Amino acid sequence: HASGLRHGMIPYAGQTVIALVPEHYAAIERTVALLDGIAHSASYQAEVDAGADAGVRFEPGNRGVFMGYDFHLGPDGPRLIEINTNAGGALLNGLHTASLCDPERLACICADLLPIETMQARIVRQFISEFRAVRGPEAELGRIAIVDERPREQFLFAEFELLVKLFEQAGIRAEILDTEDLARDGHELPDLVYLRDTDFTLSTPRTRRLREAYLSGAVVVTPAPREHHLLANKQRLAVFSSRDALVRLGVEPADAEFLQQIVPETRRLADLGLERAWTERNRLVFKPCAAYGSKSVYRGDKISRRKLEEIASAPGFLAQRREDLDPPESAGHG
Repeated sequence: HASGLRHGMIPYAGQTVIALVPEHYAAIERTVALLDGIAHSASYQAEVDAGADAGVRFEPGNRGVFMGYDFHLGPDGPRLIEINTNAGGALLNGLHTASLCDPERLACICADLLPIETMQARIVRQFISEFRAVRGPEAELGRIAIVDERPREQFLFAEFELLVKLFEQAGIRAEILDTEDLARDGHELPDLVYLRDTDFTLSTPRTRRLREAYLSGAVVVTPAPREHHLLANKQRLAVFSSRDALVRLGVEPADAEFLQQIVPETRRLADLGLERAWTERNRLVFKPCAAYGSKSVYRGDKISRRKLEEIASAPGFLAQRREDLDPPESAGHG
């Protein structure tokens, strides 16, 4: 509740305040901690690394910044529908919103808010920690590049500019580069690349030189391609939503049952089969394993038979149970 919230008082946040009950917040914390532990366990990694490209099997030592766990809230609590390794908006949304928050007017929201300066310092410190995780605890981060495909055309370009200022205030040289800039002969590599490009695993021609530098240890890349492979590839949701798969990998039964409730059932479309997918489509969402920003995601109740046949013939599509529906006993016919 925020009775003092006025339109425009907190830009980006709008007029809606979302409050989590303690139990839901605790469930989110438990989910993130469990999945982080699972993703970095030997048994899980052995399974997902089988047959994987050398680029994602390479362990650089660092993980990532601005991890994003996409929870949807419903009557029964939070449901995790996907994980991202390079979520944007920390400065434009989170930090900027916090800077406009009046603790006295919005005491219920702002009472425990960290000072802006502390939040800024933590952001910079996280990037330094990523660098030192690879180079050693005393290594000095001197130069960082924020890298994206056609960065000036990106929706969050303004945030890139804010990050440059934040790094420079901390004594770190920073620049915004097009990914292809790094492929040009003679272009000096930075100490660390903040990868905003959606080629998360450095597998396209435009990231060829960056991939070579990353695998040779010439540059630190955050978020690390391996972290995307372990957590953000949407195929992993099939494991995270399956009690049997989790127990087989050594997860405690109680934790496996908890995750099965939190992560909507997700299966490979090829395993589900076209006919069953068509029959059950109204309760499903279809998405490619490497999608981002809702690209190529189809709601089952909106999809045509022809489109379903098309995506069923493409590799890597998943079928995930929708969480925005009434329980089966109260759902309509059809």
